[in-house]
Amino acid sequence: MTGWSDRDAVINDYTRAYQADYAFESVMVKARQRIILELLASKQPQVMVEVGCGNELLYERALDAGQSFSQWVIVEPSAQFAATARSSARPTVPCTVIETYFEGAVDEVLRACLAPPDLVICSSLLHEVPDPAALLAAARSVLSGGPGLLHVNVPNAHSLHRRLARLMGLVANEHDLTARNLSLQQQRVFDLPQLENAVRTAGFQANERGGYFLKPFTHQQMSSLSFLTPAMLDGLWMLGRDLPELASEVFVNAELEP
Repeated sequence: MTGWSDRDAVINDYTRAYQADYAFESVMVKARQRIILELLASKQPQVMVEVGCGNELLYERALDAGQSFSQWVIVEPSAQFAATARSSARPTVPCTVIETYFEGAVDEVLRACLAPPDLVICSSLLHEVPDPAALLAAARSVLSGGPGLLHVNVPNAHSLHRRLARLMGLVANEHDLTARNLSLQQQRVFDLPQLENAVRTAGFQANERGGYFLKPFTHQQMSSLSFLTPAMLDGLWMLGRDLPELASEVFVNAELEP
């Protein structure tokens, strides 16, 4: 697929496929949220713009973790995920939900923000969109009013389980798209240098990069491992931090180039 000619049909298909494949994905959602919560605790941003939210809300987890912020803006094209976000909004901190695609919503996002955004969060999304450069350009425009940060995380092409698949002859190249990638409309698999290059080309300067969660096997295989305990999952998360080149997912925190 080279583009989204019928975006409503595409996002509805994506929503159904994502929920049907959610068993171990729920673990990975929490892993992604954990790396972002570390960033929130360190930088204390006040106005957040989250691009895509899924059905387990980072907004809720940040509040439950005691994070302090003044506004959370979610840009989510899936009607189902947007409805979940609206129903989860709490009176203590405004949560504004804009049901559309981020690339064409810069002006709407900026009108919704109570102050210049401090952070744009693009979690597990850049590898799925037809035009990553357009999404990053929109993030740059949203952050152009102040010294804000961009957080991007994506699956890692050089992860342990992809390297294992190559050595087993299941894929010819670690960047090859698997059946799961295709079912979830994922159009590419980044490695960390490629992710950094995409961010740099969009006018950002990476000030932190790394990985998290070392996943030895596929989502489906990990779901079948009934012996996994919370302590083991925590250890796998930290192994990914120690060994980012093998981590299941990689991230970049970046600021606008001066």
